[in-house]
Amino acid sequence: MIETLVTILNRRQHGFDVVIHTNEHGPAHVHVFRGGNKLKAELQPVRIVYNQGFNGRERRRIRAFLEEYQAFLLQE
Repeated sequence: MIETLVTILNRRQHGFDVVIHTNEHGPAHVHVFRGGNKLKAELQPVRIVYNQGFNGRERRRIRAFLEEYQAFLLQE
């Protein structure tokens, strides 16, 4: 099976990349990247599963962003 990475929202728009791997299993989740930092968050409800490098302020910003775009991301 070929895995496809789909960058849903990119850094130019929001300061980080939000990526969905099309062949990953549930629950619905996204991966967030910027520089060497990465984070995985489930979408229903929005919950950070793991974080590597984002500080507390950045995590709060990412969580708020994911909550704002939750319906869109679940659709994708």
